[in-house]
Amino acid sequence: MPIENDFFPSFSGAEFARRREAVRAGMRQQGLDCLVIYGSHTYAGTDTGAVNVVYLANYAAINHSYLVFPAVGEPTLIINNANHLNNAREIAAVEDVRSGGINLIDGLVARLQELKLERAQIGIVGPLPTWWTHTIPVEHSDQLTAAFPHMQRRTVTAWFESVRIIKSSEEIALMEKAGALTDEAFNELLQATRPGVRHSELRWLIEAVAARAHGKFPFGHISSTPMSDPQQIYPDFYPTHRAVQAGDIAQTELALGFGLYFGKVWGSYFVGEPTAEYRRLFELGARVHDEAIAALKPGMSGADVNRWIERFKNEGYVAANAAPLVNGWSTYNHAPHFGAIDGTPDGKKRAYPKDHDFVLQEGHCIGIRTFPIAADGKTAVWMGTSCVMTAQGLRKLHACAVNKINVVAA
Repeated sequence: MPIENDFFPSFSGAEFARRREAVRAGMRQQGLDCLVIYGSHTYAGTDTGAVNVVYLANYAAINHSYLVFPAVGEPTLIINNANHLNNAREIAAVEDVRSGGINLIDGLVARLQELKLERAQIGIVGPLPTWWTHTIPVEHSDQLTAAFPHMQRRTVTAWFESVRIIKSSEEIALMEKAGALTDEAFNELLQATRPGVRHSELRWLIEAVAARAHGKFPFGHISSTPMSDPQQIYPDFYPTHRAVQAGDIAQTELALGFGLYFGKVWGSYFVGEPTAEYRRLFELGARVHDEAIAALKPGMSGADVNRWIERFKNEGYVAANAAPLVNGWSTYNHAPHFGAIDGTPDGKKRAYPKDHDFVLQEGHCIGIRTFPIAADGKTAVWMGTSCVMTAQGLRKLHACAVNKINVVAA
């Protein structure tokens, strides 16, 4: 078993065996001889990235890595830095860990040749969820084509994700722990927000909450803007030294957790009493947020969900197309994404069709987020809670009251 550490969760051997069998069952259905899973990218917080590699290998190399996962036989983890091999072998849930050198692709080619996969059906899994579409570097793709002219390759990231996002009981337990940690950060943020405090100071507070718990976080958006003359509707990813002022609305998006299992809350709160327009927006958003959590059940799809967002249109608001009502969330954004209105300059408002046919299942972790925006395009609130789908419906992973008007002293 891997040595315990603060970067990757200590799941049981049975959990890793379950994942391997679930992936291999899908490979048989897909007619795949081997997966080549590429690992890279973080969100600029303290997360390790490489979510799809970590799912099977429980390790993320610095820079990038490949996991070769054959339909039969043991997987191989290929990292580029040989100096890290001993550490990787102690932590990874894979026995065969190798260095591919600075170019990395050389190690991948060599392993595929060892497995005699020159004419095989290969599934390529990209480094991130299907929110993004990139797979492997073009230089690596060109070298694979030159080395294996008869190999058949196709991208299967979406299928791999469909397996990964159905959470086991061990994963859900870790998501619950992550939810409690995110609650702690949100509540400390409320206590620390006051006129004169810098946005960047509030961001450091979030990192401190994660560090105290030996946890990680991919980001901590935070900023504020005057309610009398709002300049933004979306909190800053990289908070600045701008200070909170009396009469501001503060907005944040927080994700904290363990390994690559994060809770997530979206919060809007006020430095002094909210104006009438902000109160109206907030109360509408809270109603839709609470109704969606109460009503969503396994078997429902995007076609069933889009109707809730119509409430915003009916009251003269739009909802950001980039922030759908239902957003898959556990290890970064993933499927599904549905329930939004596309507010366009011509005034037309259309239901967002992405993942329209995606069916919610028990074990899916999703975020419910409302983001009504006034006609001026500058006045908005958002709130959201991450949840897990059970046989009875959605269960919140958070106790913090993002659906209540929170006012800090001005």
